[in-house]
Amino acid sequence: MEFGVFGGLSVEDSDGPHLPTAPKQRQLLGLLLLHANQVMPVRTHVTEIWGGHPPPSAATTLQTYVMQLRRLLASMPSVGSRAAAHDRLRTTGQGYLVVVRPDELDLLRFERFVEQADRAAGDDAAVARLLRAALALWDRPVLADVRTGPVLQAAITHWEQRRLQVHETYLDAQLRLGRHREVLAELAVLTRRHPVHEPLHARYMIALHRTGRIGDALGVASRLGDRLARDLGVAPGPAIGRLTAAIRHGGAVTAASAPPRPSVLPSAPGPRRA
Repeated sequence: MEFGVFGGLSVEDSDGPHLPTAPKQRQLLGLLLLHANQVMPVRTHVTEIWGGHPPPSAATTLQTYVMQLRRLLASMPSVGSRAAAHDRLRTTGQGYLVVVRPDELDLLRFERFVEQADRAAGDDAAVARLLRAALALWDRPVLADVRTGPVLQAAITHWEQRRLQVHETYLDAQLRLGRHREVLAELAVLTRRHPVHEPLHARYMIALHRTGRIGDALGVASRLGDRLARDLGVAPGPAIGRLTAAIRHGGAVTAASAPPRPSVLPSAPGPRRA
């Protein structure tokens, strides 16, 4: 059995896809999978599906959606019975949880690669390889084809930030390995996607400088300054200023010149291993 939340929602078994078509069932399943192996209270589901103004029948209707998801699970060869479906999608005193093994959900596989990279800290080649494998699982935004309410929106924002943190750690390992040319295209895309993200722009400047493209590196700093002034009314931080000066005047340019960022591989809230 395979579950997916990276890109679109997916549920597959040996006989093909088994995906709910009703929007609110998809919404419910997406919420459960983003918090796999974790009890999600009834009130959280109600807030996600109906917002701040649920109907009086919300809890009963939610039970119906859960029952329909169990029927879908029971139809899958690897589940095969109503009892097994109840074991997969459980009702607790406070809410519901879906039980998923680490190898069955792309989000859990992503976290497993990240944890392995964390344990390999100090071996940049291993870190880069493991994080590249993690990032390769993620080709589109989380639950891109699912209608989202306030709870899912917050969870999706968290996971998109998580992906960016992991990508930054991967890029740092690549830069320490001297693979500056190899990351230029990725950094060009990321800085366009995050036009006021100073640490990403600093990495792009460093990679350009180390491949001999001094003018392009200074151009990145100039565009960043213009965008920060226009969008936020602020100037780049001192780290960007020091990096720009070092590039302009031929000083030492290292990864340490980049603006600091938070610790990259914290344990992520959300899915737990079964």
